[in-house]
Amino acid sequence: MDQKLQNWREKQMHLPPFMRDFHNCKELFKGIEQFLVFDDDNPAKTVSWVQAHCYTVDAFLWFMARHGYTLQRSRANQSFDDLGSLLKELKEERQQTLEAIFEPSKTAPISTENDK
Repeated sequence: MDQKLQNWREKQMHLPPFMRDFHNCKELFKGIEQFLVFDDDNPAKTVSWVQAHCYTVDAFLWFMARHGYTLQRSRANQSFDDLGSLLKELKEERQQTLEAIFEPSKTAPISTENDK
């Protein structure tokens, strides 16, 4: 492989700028996992955000970049959904869920063996 092409890919120039940052990319794939509904009854059809992230960025887009293809925002004159707003909303939902899990219950105290 051409050294110039290899350097270009190693600098992640084949990715959109927001996906070059690992943390942004992680939020993207967490959001995708949260937004899409998979068949949870069949684990073989369930894909975690980690699996999707690794395959998409480290395999698929890397392979496609070697052959001259890049991921870029469409230039079509359309009204697209705002990805940033969606990811922010989904992150807030995950944060609220975590807070609810770790917040002590105000309605039902935890019973112990001594309470019986």
